Amino acid sequence: MLIREAGILFHGIPIIFTSYHRASKQKTNLVCSSGLMSGLLSFAECLMEPVEYFESDKYSIIFKKGTIKDLFRDVQEIVAFIVLDKDYRLEKYLHKTILPLLEKLLKRFISQFNGCNLTKVGQFEVFKETINKIFSTGTQTLEEKVISLLS
Repeated sequence: MLIREAGILFHGIPIIFTSYHRASKQKTNLVCSSGLMSGLLSFAECLMEPVEYFESDKYSIIFKKGTIKDLFRDVQEIVAFIVLDKDYRLEKYLHKTILPLLEKLLKRFISQFNGCNLTKVGQFEVFKETINKIFSTGTQTLEEKVISLLS
């Protein structure tokens, strides 16, 4: 399963985001696509709860919700997400691997930024390194894995 994107949403806005492999050659508006993801999740949770992922013909988007205290000590909901190429083995790895990685991402983000002003997204840029460490093996294509083994 190839990881395309990973990040954390706050009220539908990506406060930290990493893109590994572009899904298309067209540029997409990050805020609009994140808002759409958040809107779909909210709508789906009105009908059924909990929603762990969405699947399309090409991609799977997996979500994990968490809470964090903001600058004013108000509890805010954040959502960690990951976009993967669609794979028939998703159900096999969802609870065993993918959701625990998203949980780990949330815990690290919360421990590092609890009590921060969540609207100042520039402060989260350093967290990209943590995202890269957590998802490092799933971000490489088969060719990149072979090249790294040969080097």
